[in-house]
Amino acid sequence: MMRDKGQVGIVVAILLVVLLVSVLAVIQLYYVPRWMEEREAEHMDVAANQFANLKYAVDLIAMEKISSPLTTSITLGSKELPYFLSSRSFGSIQILSGSMSNFSFSLEIDGYEYEEKENVSCSNTSISNIISISSLELNINKLNIGDYYNISFSDNSSISVKVDDFGDYCRINLTVKKENITILNQTIFSGIDEGSTFFINLMDEKYAFSTKVLPYITKPFNATFSVSNGIFSISYEGYKEATGRSFSLGTLIYQADNAYFVDQNYIYEGGAVFLSQHDGNTTLFPPSIEVANSSINFTLINITPVPGKAGAAGYGTYLVRVNYSSFESYRYFGNITLKVVSNYNYSWNRFLNKTFNESGINYDYDSGSEKFELNEIEFVLNVVKIYAQVGPGWIE
Repeated sequence: MMRDKGQVGIVVAILLVVLLVSVLAVIQLYYVPRWMEEREAEHMDVAANQFANLKYAVDLIAMEKISSPLTTSITLGSKELPYFLSSRSFGSIQILSGSMSNFSFSLEIDGYEYEEKENVSCSNTSISNIISISSLELNINKLNIGDYYNISFSDNSSISVKVDDFGDYCRINLTVKKENITILNQTIFSGIDEGSTFFINLMDEKYAFSTKVLPYITKPFNATFSVSNGIFSISYEGYKEATGRSFSLGTLIYQADNAYFVDQNYIYEGGAVFLSQHDGNTTLFPPSIEVANSSINFTLINITPVPGKAGAAGYGTYLVRVNYSSFESYRYFGNITLKVVSNYNYSWNRFLNKTFNESGINYDYDSGSEKFELNEIEFVLNVVKIYAQVGPGWIE
């Protein structure tokens, strides 16, 4: 009888062990992979939020041109579960320069490029495609009776300065016309010694040109200068004949090496953040672009690595420090062909198509060449260079 009770106890113990092993096996084989998959999925959400913070930091220093570096963090992996057999996820982050990123932005231009000129000396010459004048001065080296100083504009407006005899002295007469209609015709200086050096600020409001003529000239316009002695000095904004441009830009890439969840990559490129995985890519956060009234203002970020601080791998949290470097702006007018070359062309082209289509601007998209043709448009392209490094210890 006692022997039977002992055997029953052994059997119960064995059954309990088998049950415990079975439960642990079910947890290990069924639940642990799902828990780890959820954990890795949560880590991917964390990475997405961290890239949002990175974009915010870069946009802030690009817009404000902040010289001090800003720091964000990227978590490369997630931890394994305690007490169970599981694998932690790993990741890597790398900053690729423009020569290595396979990311470029190119423009073909049938039109004009904006230029700004200060204190340009003009005697007998012409300037084309002016859109604004900030200063216009006449410098007479040696005043002589009969000297003339004329400017004619493409809408038949004009400024005429003439030196006449005034007894034993000279006088200066000014005539200002708006589309061949005389706005001002009077003597502005008299009793001046012949041979004198003289200066006239033609943008002075009392001479009427800056208030009654210049604001109404159709832009862009041309100006032709003719003088007998002396020079005009002009500061202006205008357009010049444009040629194509191409920019090779850097990229920051985080690549996740997950054990359970699908591998995902997060990419900061040109000011946008993309999510990429085996079945495609999509735009998470778009670049900075404004489209309205036949005008586009597009800001591209050129993320540039600091040598020796361009990457990291593992599962920890790493600092990414970004610092403003330089800003360049280009303005074009006319017919513009735009093309983006990237490992994430699908997302770039889909974003640009959606943006242009919703704005109502006049454009065509060639899916074969992946080019956007923008017609009769003002295109402002800002390229901001941002230095970036991975890890502590900022390198100047």
